[in-house]
Amino acid sequence: MHTYELVYILQADLDEATLNGLAETVENLIKNANGEIIKVDRWGKRRLAYPIRKLTEGYYVFVSFKLDPAEVANLRRTLGYNEQILRSIVVRAE
Repeated sequence: MHTYELVYILQADLDEATLNGLAETVENLIKNANGEIIKVDRWGKRRLAYPIRKLTEGYYVFVSFKLDPAEVANLRRTLGYNEQILRSIVVRAE
């Protein structure tokens, strides 16, 4: 298993319960793929560098985790299907 870092941006206009539910969903995706979550850091609402789907603010979440490299593609694909996630990126940590 390798260590990865994930940053994803949620729509800023969602209520607190929905934000928490989406964060738990992402964490469960990692855990269900036999991954281990090291750290979750919610950065909160921030202004976007450029508009995404006519939105200018997003709710940022950072996750550090360990996962089998074969499962990372499934994680990226699943995050891409969720319309409430504006952008996401997964990189391998050094």
